[in-house]
Amino acid sequence: MYARAVSERYQDWQQLGSGGAADVFRVFDSELGIPVAIKILKEIHHADASQVDSLRREVLISRALRHPNICPIHDLYEGPEGIGIIMELLEGEELKAWSARHKGELLNTISDRLTVLRLTAAALATAHSVIVHRDIKPANIFLRNGSCEHPLILDFGLSATSTDGGPTLRGGTPKYMPPEQYLFPDRKDKRSDIFSLGIVAYELLTDGRLPESSLISLTKGGDIPNITSSKMTPPSSFCGAIPPELDRLILQMVESDLERRPEDAGLVCELLSEVSLGTGLEFASAPKEETGEYVEVPEGAYFIGSANPNARENERPSRMVQLSAFQISRSTVTNADYQRFMDATGSSAPPLLSDPIFGRPDCPVVCVSWEQASTYAEWAGGRLPTEAEWEVAAKAGESNAEYPWGAAKPDGTTANLNGVCESPLPSGSHPRGNNRWGLRDMCGNVWEWCQDGYLEHAFASITKGHKDPVFNPEGAEKVIRGGSYDSFPSHGRCSFRSHSAADQPRPDLGFRIVIPLDQR
Repeated sequence: MYARAVSERYQDWQQLGSGGAADVFRVFDSELGIPVAIKILKEIHHADASQVDSLRREVLISRALRHPNICPIHDLYEGPEGIGIIMELLEGEELKAWSARHKGELLNTISDRLTVLRLTAAALATAHSVIVHRDIKPANIFLRNGSCEHPLILDFGLSATSTDGGPTLRGGTPKYMPPEQYLFPDRKDKRSDIFSLGIVAYELLTDGRLPESSLISLTKGGDIPNITSSKMTPPSSFCGAIPPELDRLILQMVESDLERRPEDAGLVCELLSEVSLGTGLEFASAPKEETGEYVEVPEGAYFIGSANPNARENERPSRMVQLSAFQISRSTVTNADYQRFMDATGSSAPPLLSDPIFGRPDCPVVCVSWEQASTYAEWAGGRLPTEAEWEVAAKAGESNAEYPWGAAKPDGTTANLNGVCESPLPSGSHPRGNNRWGLRDMCGNVWEWCQDGYLEHAFASITKGHKDPVFNPEGAEKVIRGGSYDSFPSHGRCSFRSHSAADQPRPDLGFRIVIPLDQR
């Protein structure tokens, strides 16, 4: 009789998704006249008392917790379709899917990402008054209607109070699991959820990367890391918009030692609420119309050098030069670009190409000598830019541009300078620092080789209208331009000139290439 009544009430079953232990269906509740979601245990788990207890626990916990960011569960289901729980039917997507959909849009969506983290921390603070969740991950954070302002915590099947027996399985996902949950599965501590939320935060704010304390290597038979925050790569190394206080918070959350983590989720929520990304900043991705690999610089007369009497002597005087038309690569040559060159030519790898930080595919290739850079440029159909070409391109053709974007001094949103990061960031990480021609990273991130040998007073030798100047081409000291991640802000000025030995590969020095238009 009961099975028949349930069968009559819940109709039109449509599968929405499938997990390791259960399937989720959209079902019409004919008694209430509304659609609901029902999560049904897979048949192989029906005899597993721990799995059935897990469903019962989800219902009881949901009834004990009332919070706008915790998914409500209505009741148990037991009928012809199996054993499960009846939930509100949610429209939207998991944070995991949202992150995949917005990959590569980090700066443009960083405020939304912070909102998700803050609201999830607030929900956890409420949940911790009753339970420890023990399975916080992007797949268990649901964005109602796809909005980052309405996240919901899902799946309390592994949760337990700090006093009950709870499930004794390790459970969870190694990528997000804290060490103590793996080593001591009976232990329940709300700081374990803070670790998991910290991993989610790190991944969300670095576009998919993980801190060194993640247990992801367990799936490959690796060791359990025991790492302090001082030994981990800060999230700001991958996103220049992240301020120091947010770096500190996230790294504290993912400490291997739970005693070093923040005490509770309420504190995490409070600290996230105080994070400032800057007043009136709008983090935008690179201009959608400027996706070509090269920018064309037309033939014409341009000024190089500085007219500022306080500029360094080697930048003065400002002189007008005549340049032939050329194309310059929009971004610096990346490790992925250089890998293709190596595959095609059999050239040897730069020493940091396999480094987990410096060798990331989307970061500028570094530790290449001037000759190696020149060889790559020739293989790519061009050459290194002359310093006159480089400066004109950085200034976007303007006479006295101080920085590529204008007169404002660099900050964490326009350039990777001044030791904010300890390594290069992926090319194009600071779209606010692009110049009006759409050239990226002409200030900071890595110095860039130029074709010229270095002469201290090169500009003084230029006569008005000098055609395509190249200074001291045989010089052993070559010009480098643009500044790098560990340079002073002033080194990123468009007219700032420096130099380095041609045979000296450096971890802060890369290059971009020029193609004269008569070579196309």
